[in-house]
Amino acid sequence: MGIVERKERQKESLRQEILDAAREILLAEGYAKLSMRSIAKRIEYSPTTIYLYFKNKDEILFHLCDESLERQFEAMDAAADDKSSPLARLRATLRAYIDFGLSEPDRYQITYMTDISPYVSVTSILNEGSFGNKLLELVRRRLNDVLVESGSALDPESVFQALWAHSHGLVSLLISCPDFPWVERDKLIGTNIDISLKGLLR
Repeated sequence: MGIVERKERQKESLRQEILDAAREILLAEGYAKLSMRSIAKRIEYSPTTIYLYFKNKDEILFHLCDESLERQFEAMDAAADDKSSPLARLRATLRAYIDFGLSEPDRYQITYMTDISPYVSVTSILNEGSFGNKLLELVRRRLNDVLVESGSALDPESVFQALWAHSHGLVSLLISCPDFPWVERDKLIGTNIDISLKGLLR
């Protein structure tokens, strides 16, 4: 490995360390306790070093959300690779959404369960070409394929938002109420998706 490549890897490693520390502080103490100084203290660097990577804590929050959406998009995009029918692809996509939230609850909570609007605009998260935009368009496209095949007269955007709300509701409840006597998790997720799709195709 050359010197330049090694320096780039070290730079990326520190950038990720900053984001990971910020995520931990946000979840444990809230946005008010997040500062360049608190991040620097956690990773044992000077605050000046943090400013070399991010101009302020709002920018850090934006990148935390963008990173989460990138990972989620990749998981959902790949979920339907082996599915032949539009309905099977949509089912796999919904399952991947839920599985992501449950396997990476820290990232999910910051992106979907925290009010980030005072610090990061939804518009910036969903700009054309962003991972947030790609994720939404992926689900819309797979949903539209099902609606076209079934000849449904349902409004696509209303259905999309209802499906999202249904899946998010399950994820957020399982994250925030782990001590509730839930039925076996895989069965619960399957039932949730079945109900969503039956309502879609009626």
